[in-house]
Amino acid sequence: MMPKNQEKIHQINGVKIGFTEKKITSYGGFSMLAMFFEKIGLKNGIKTIMPIQENSPNAMKAEEKLMGFITLLLTGANRFSHLLYIGNPETIKTIFGLKRLPLSGTTLTRYFNKIKSWGESEQISNRIWNYIKPIIDWQVIKSDWISFDSTVITRYGNQAGAKKGYNPNKRGRASHHPIIAFLNASRIVINIWNRSGDTSSKNNIIAFFENAYHRIAGLIEIKGVLADSGFYDENFISLIEKYNLNYIITAKLYLTLQRKIYEHNQWTLIESGIWISEFNFQHINWKKSQRYIVVKQSIKKRKKALGKQLSLFEIETESYRYGIWITNITDDPLTIWRTIRQRSNDENTIKELKEDLALCGFSMTQFYSTEAAFLIRILLYNLIMVFRT
Repeated sequence: MMPKNQEKIHQINGVKIGFTEKKITSYGGFSMLAMFFEKIGLKNGIKTIMPIQENSPNAMKAEEKLMGFITLLLTGANRFSHLLYIGNPETIKTIFGLKRLPLSGTTLTRYFNKIKSWGESEQISNRIWNYIKPIIDWQVIKSDWISFDSTVITRYGNQAGAKKGYNPNKRGRASHHPIIAFLNASRIVINIWNRSGDTSSKNNIIAFFENAYHRIAGLIEIKGVLADSGFYDENFISLIEKYNLNYIITAKLYLTLQRKIYEHNQWTLIESGIWISEFNFQHINWKKSQRYIVVKQSIKKRKKALGKQLSLFEIETESYRYGIWITNITDDPLTIWRTIRQRSNDENTIKELKEDLALCGFSMTQFYSTEAAFLIRILLYNLIMVFRT
């Protein structure tokens, strides 16, 4: 008689096909992350992060609920209800060393809905940063730019803070308008604040900048600040200068600035269809003159020419697009332009947050509950950045 295990082996065209008593799962790839999470003590870290703890002996622990949420994110879900479609929960519990795992999305929404105030949300944010700060190898990063950006997240329900405002993709739709600070090259997210959809990009930027700066100060050499035109504001620029930091910020093409560009006639050709120049300019209500770097690209010679047309002189300049930046750096214009082009990396960071960790999903009725869910995704994103390196 054949041994029992050999009875399960078949051979087809020289290829042996057998069976095993061991469990097989499509989630096996999580095992590497699970070992990493165990090494950095993520479950114990979550206990210190969340201000809401479950005291009932029958209640699921906070770390089990949030590890369930993290598992949901890792599987590519973008709604709490998708928890119902994650198969093999027993295997996931085994991989991540959990005794229990939420099986219903309402388990998570009820927990997040206990975060009802700015104070509680800010407490989570500070605790997350205190947890992850010693995990990041700052000696490897050494130096980096702090980038500030905002993004529009369209909402379709009646969530708190979901209001009509600037929404380029879904005009007229309600949205949230979070602001994000991150390191440009290393792509570590420093902080995120949720905001209502009717706020401008620069809304609350002073407080947000100081929060981000003090989190990073002393950990690395701060090369300076990069930001888009939404943060083109004299008060913000003055604050950056107060901290003796360099900055390159995209300027808004106000009519007075458009006229200055139109009248400017000293350009340097740097390659076919691209010219660069600089000038000093002072807005009427600003306290002093500032240095500006401007790039002109030919639409005819460069099909993917970046920048904006001068609306005030559209007929005369219809063949060109312009990009303009305000800066306090004394380097030559070409070096500054090459530096600001690194901001394209910021768009990749936001794209990863939206597409890989569903930043646009998991919305709840309460404003700070939604922000708390943002923060857990930022935690996971930073951990993945560390895991990659």
